[in-house]
Amino acid sequence: MNRIQLREKLTDLVSPVVCDHGAELVDIEIKGHPGNPTVRLLVHREPAITVDQCEQISREVADLLDVEDPLPGRYRLEVTSPGLGRPLHTDRDFARASQRWLKVVMRTGETLNGVLQRWDETAITLKTDDGSGQELVVQRENIAKATIKPEL
Repeated sequence: MNRIQLREKLTDLVSPVVCDHGAELVDIEIKGHPGNPTVRLLVHREPAITVDQCEQISREVADLLDVEDPLPGRYRLEVTSPGLGRPLHTDRDFARASQRWLKVVMRTGETLNGVLQRWDETAITLKTDDGSGQELVVQRENIAKATIKPEL
C-alpha cells in the first residue's frame, strides 16, 4: 500500500474518533522510513484543541490502529493542532480562517495582509488593514503561501 492509499485508509479509520471528541481531522501526515513511520494527525476544535483532548484522541486512535492494523510494523503516532504557521490550502482551511488576519505571499513575492472576508474555489477576499476598508480579491492560483497571522 502506498502512502496515498495509507493516508486515505487512516482518514476513514480515525475521522470518527476525532469527530467523537468534537474536533475535525484537518490532515494526516506520514513521514519517515516506511518500516517505522511517524503518523501525525492534525486536529482542530473551536476555539482551540487542548493537550488533554489530543491525549484522549491519541489513546483511542492507538487502540483502534492496534486492532485494525493498517500499518505494517512499528509506527509513532502524534496528535496535534495544525498551528498558525500551517499554510492554508483547502476550502476547509479557509473556512477555519474566516474573519482572521491573514498574511498572503503572492507568487510575485508581494505580501498582502488583511482579514479574510470570503473565499471560494478560485479566489479569496481580504479586507485590508490600511484604514480605507478596501477589499482585495486575490486569485488562489496566484498565492504562494497564505497563513493566519497571530493576533496579539
